[in-house]
Amino acid sequence: MARKKRRTEGKVPRDYAVKDATKDLILKITQRDIDTSSRKKNNSCAAAHALCRQEGFKEARVYKKVTYVRKADGSWLRFTTPGDLYMEIMIYDRNGDMEKGEFRLAAPKGVMRLGHHAKPKGKRRQTGRLPTTPHIVTNVRDHAPKGRNHLAALFA
Repeated sequence: MARKKRRTEGKVPRDYAVKDATKDLILKITQRDIDTSSRKKNNSCAAAHALCRQEGFKEARVYKKVTYVRKADGSWLRFTTPGDLYMEIMIYDRNGDMEKGEFRLAAPKGVMRLGHHAKPKGKRRQTGRLPTTPHIVTNVRDHAPKGRNHLAALFA
């Protein structure tokens, strides 16, 4: 009896070739980058224009916490977005002015690297503090996708 072949056409996983950066990167945003940028768009903001101009990347996507850049061979590098750049992005997205300057995009370290997770801590006891609601910043760009298929959602 012949075996039936399974259909695996739709189940082939895509390989997005995302790697963590190994070195930090100094990003210099100029006034021209700011003038040609768009608000609330992660692939056409001033930082994305500066990354493509300065380092020759094909594409850059700047999110609140992480920055993805696509190299000429099609692979993606991942950096962590620094806090000072995030503040400038948030102000610019809310119709404010962005200042030119230098920012250090750091290579992910520790549990921020792909495939690494924090160790479980065990049971925690409650402190005497009352629970507070977090302040949610509105009217700015979205977070980078998270979860099991975050790379598929990111590059779709």
